Amino acid sequence: MTHPNTWPQLRADTSVGDAIKILRIMTEDHKLEQGHSTPLVFDNEYRLLGFVRLTDLLKNVRELCEFTSSESCALERISNPIKDIARRFAGSVEASDSILKALDIMMNHDVSLVPVITKGHFQGIIKLSDIFNTVSALLFDEQDPSKRSQLIENYRLYV
Repeated sequence: MTHPNTWPQLRADTSVGDAIKILRIMTEDHKLEQGHSTPLVFDNEYRLLGFVRLTDLLKNVRELCEFTSSESCALERISNPIKDIARRFAGSVEASDSILKALDIMMNHDVSLVPVITKGHFQGIIKLSDIFNTVSALLFDEQDPSKRSQLIENYRLYV
C-alpha cells in the first residue's frame, strides 16, 4: 500500500487550470515517484471522491490551447472544478482485507488503483504493481546473482 502523503491530492473545488499548475509544481518539486501521476480528489472533510486522469485534465484545455496563437494557454480561463471531471473508484478495500480482494476489483473492472478505506477514512492506495511485486517475490526470491542473470539470458528476445 502506498501511503496517502506520497500521492497527489486535490480538493474537489480546485479548478482544472489550478490543478494542472499544482501538478506541475508537485512534479518539479517532488519528482512524483512510482507512477503517482493520478491525483486523488477529496471533499472538505477529507473524504475520497475519486481521481482525475491526466487525459481528462488535458481534454479541458485542448480546445483553448489549440486555438491560441501564443505558446502558453490561458489556463486562468479554465475554471470548472475538478469534481466535475473526477471519476469514482470501482471499489475499495479495508486495510485488513487480503490483497486478493484488491486484485479482484482490478481484474473485474480493468483498473490499476484501489483505495484503502477504513471506517470511512482514506488510508492509502494499492497499485497493481504492488500486487505484482508481492506475488513475484513469493514466486521468485532467488538471491544468487548468477542464477538471476541466467534466467534473464534464457528469456531474452534479442540475440
